Amino acid sequence: MAVRKETIKQQANEMAAQALQPGEPIISGVYAITGPSPWLMNQLGLLGQFFIDYYYVAVTPQQIIFVKMNRISNRPKEIAFTAPLQSVRISNYNRAALWSSFHYQTPAAQKPLRLNVHRIWRQELDALMGAFGVPVA
Repeated sequence: MAVRKETIKQQANEMAAQALQPGEPIISGVYAITGPSPWLMNQLGLLGQFFIDYYYVAVTPQQIIFVKMNRISNRPKEIAFTAPLQSVRISNYNRAALWSSFHYQTPAAQKPLRLNVHRIWRQELDALMGAFGVPVA
């Protein structure tokens, strides 16, 4: 079971490397959960787990890679999807004390995907936002 942040990063980056072009580096990656506020999902208990998905979001100079993570073991399952960096739009970035969030949208998506990132991933989140040109407070 991957519990430590560095172990999660290593395993997820190994999975994300399958989608990389030769010599393409990963700028940053964060462990994120989808759905509404994590505070709300905790109030719903086990039922709330059905409304969220776990991802490792890696960004390179040319693309963004979403690695689907196992909700129990935190191990990478598969590459969920990738998108060229220039087609991605990041909005509603909210850097909060415990759970930061942002919306991710591609032209093909009907509505944006809300991603919540815990504060232990703050340094990586700042690097990820920097790759999109989003100012970090």
